[in-house]
Amino acid sequence: MAPPAVEPAAESQHGGATMQDKSDSDIADISCTMPAGCGGVSVDDVVTGRAPEREREGTAPQPIGAFAGVGFDEAMAHPGAMRKTIYLLAWPVIAELVLQTVTQMADMIMVGRLGAACVAAVGLSNQPLNIAQGFFMGISVGTTALVARFVGAGDRKRADMVTAQSLVLGTILAAILGTIGFLATPRLVRFMKAGADVIPYGESYMRTLMPGLFMLVINMIASAALRGAGDTKYPMKVNIFLNLFNLLGNYAFIYGNFGFPAMGVTGAALATTIARGVGTSMLLWHVFSGRGVVAVRTHQRFRFDWDMIGRVVRIGLPASLERVSLSLGLAFYVRIVSALGTSAYAAHAIAINAEGISYMPGFAFAVSATTIVGQALGAGRPDVAERAGWQSWKMSATVMGLMGAVLFFFPGILMRLYVDDPEIIGLGAGVLRIMACAQIPMSAAYVFMGALRGAGDTKAVLYVAMTSVWLVRFSLAALFVNVFGWGLVGAWYAMALDWVVRGSVSMARFAGGKWKEMTV
Repeated sequence: MAPPAVEPAAESQHGGATMQDKSDSDIADISCTMPAGCGGVSVDDVVTGRAPEREREGTAPQPIGAFAGVGFDEAMAHPGAMRKTIYLLAWPVIAELVLQTVTQMADMIMVGRLGAACVAAVGLSNQPLNIAQGFFMGISVGTTALVARFVGAGDRKRADMVTAQSLVLGTILAAILGTIGFLATPRLVRFMKAGADVIPYGESYMRTLMPGLFMLVINMIASAALRGAGDTKYPMKVNIFLNLFNLLGNYAFIYGNFGFPAMGVTGAALATTIARGVGTSMLLWHVFSGRGVVAVRTHQRFRFDWDMIGRVVRIGLPASLERVSLSLGLAFYVRIVSALGTSAYAAHAIAINAEGISYMPGFAFAVSATTIVGQALGAGRPDVAERAGWQSWKMSATVMGLMGAVLFFFPGILMRLYVDDPEIIGLGAGVLRIMACAQIPMSAAYVFMGALRGAGDTKAVLYVAMTSVWLVRFSLAALFVNVFGWGLVGAWYAMALDWVVRGSVSMARFAGGKWKEMTV
């Protein structure tokens, strides 16, 4: 069973996914204004990745982006035009995540039939992997922010350059970290305080996933570049295929169907690794073939552009620190939960998986906010960026509020999809009702943090996330569980309060407007 392929993947474990050094030369590169109408390129062309081929060398590129065919003035004057632009970016992500969530639910159901120890093994093993994934989130965030700025300014050549540099850098670092993780697997599983019955399953699961880490990283970076350019549809298609392939692989490898041996929890990890390889191949073909809105030029000799890599790192480093800090905080938080026993942790892991249905709109509209804010700032229209941020949140809050109602009124039904154990069902249903009440603050955290990342204000996001996860979630979980003795319910009260704080502070940061002055 895999964590999400997209960055909110780590978010599904309830982590949230900043001031830049000013460079006068960089301002000149990205401050041109995009004309209304954007040269007649339609929104559908951009979001489907079918942007018309332009001269890549010698001539000034026509600007394209999320507002192509609509125009900034029209979007400001007519709220419906703004909503349409946001929706066209968000719906492919929602569709992708719907299938991804259904697939993960099916994964967990399959693993759940193997017993509580296997469920705990998957949940605990994914925590160190989320930390590793968080390390590379910075490259993805930096890639998205720079690609969005360059596309907003009409500089396709530099958008392509960012994509190539980020892919090579990420691949090298992922190969190194994956090797270290493979060798350190036994220590990592024991660090998570896995029970004696869980350790063998956890080691086998994590070791099988580690070789595919570099494929996950390439998937993240290529998808980030495409989304930054306004193409959310192709990553959707890839990840839909990836998840269907993963589901089929689980059926074959976990239970021994289609002539394969029954491999149990190891089979779940093998299916994930193979599926990631297939998805990564599809993304690389799209980018290297020149069919995408960004492309890697294979006819030119690759050279490291240290200035461009430095810009990606300047934006992305705070995001990496944010994600690593979040993942570490969540890992220690999970240690508190796992100490409650295998049944309590199984209920926790299943409830988080079941709750995946609720965070999908938040992440989807966060992607819209990140892309639109970055492109609007690149085109010199901070007023459009601000309007897009608020509108994205309103749309996200509406949908997530409805999702919260589902969690509140039907938690038992969701839990019964996974297990038959009355104790686990009762524990999980209780904590799902707690998180149902935190859906609106969660939507604010997702969208406004996404908007701030699109602006390059990644340091502010880092400070908000670190403070909230460590001082609110981890500290209160330790207090509620270890001192007050509230058990799993106490841990989830701490989680809900974390989202309330994160959502409130990120909204206040966005409302303050300092992000409009960021340079990347």
